[in-house]
Amino acid sequence: MGTVYCAFSEVHAQIDLERAIALSEALFEDASWGVVLVDVDLRPTVVNAHAARALGGGRTSMLGRPLGELIAQGVEELEGALQHVLAEGAPDAPAELWVTLRGGEGTRRRCWRSGFLRLASPLTEEPVPLGAGWVFQDVTDARLAAQEADRLRFRSNQLHRASRSAAECEDPMEAAMASLDFALAGFADHALVDLMAGERLVRAAATPADAPGPCLPVAGGGIPLRYAPGHPALQAVDRTGSVRTSAGADRTDGEWARRRQWPPDAVHALSTVLRSRGRTLGVVTFLRSSHRAAFARPDAMYAESVAARVAASVDLHQLGGPAAP
Repeated sequence: MGTVYCAFSEVHAQIDLERAIALSEALFEDASWGVVLVDVDLRPTVVNAHAARALGGGRTSMLGRPLGELIAQGVEELEGALQHVLAEGAPDAPAELWVTLRGGEGTRRRCWRSGFLRLASPLTEEPVPLGAGWVFQDVTDARLAAQEADRLRFRSNQLHRASRSAAECEDPMEAAMASLDFALAGFADHALVDLMAGERLVRAAATPADAPGPCLPVAGGGIPLRYAPGHPALQAVDRTGSVRTSAGADRTDGEWARRRQWPPDAVHALSTVLRSRGRTLGVVTFLRSSHRAAFARPDAMYAESVAARVAASVDLHQLGGPAAP
């Protein structure tokens, strides 16, 4: 019986070994998620085809290279997770890591749902760390869609709150300022309102230039702004629409913003025309500092919705009427 038992045991051991090898081969050839093995120095030792495509390199060309050569941003979080696995073992649940990849076509920002495994030799009595396994799936599209849904939900709520607040204002210009204050939350750092005075623009209201604060009428206004040709506010008037612009690489000295008569910390701008009853009343300009991303097309659409409410209140103010409900 002992001989039969040993033979039976050896057969199952052989099958288990073959299954383990087959699983390993499948993971590193046909898996629909990325698999990377790293050594104790956190350098890739094995990379499957899916991971190589995700990282933007070849399966062999990235072996032995520091992860920082492949990932421009987010590598600290990834290496921190791998070091934790080597020291403490695998975490209880997957983690989502945002990374920016290096590449010949510029950087690419991706979100990877990642799981980690500690690798130890089965051939020794005391487990010897061989490195760590990193398994990941790209969930960027789903996360971006969720972020956009959250953003739209928040902005819709802000427009609703702005409408309710404006309905309580007796002065139409106060209602216009309330609409801008609600719009600024999570959207921009500054807002400027320039109204038409003949063929020129006059600064009518603005948020503080040096600190966060509400949008308030400008004291002693009435002097036309000396905007240079091609200024975004003038372009918005000419196009009867929106204009987006950014400072570019040189953002440190504030000269780009000062030349446009904006607060010195502004590096991104979005100017949107104010229209009511078929007339151009002026321009509202939203400004972002360097800690925010540049304005995108969805931001312009939101700004245009805000501008429509501001323009209606400004029109009432110029007519001498009460704020619209």
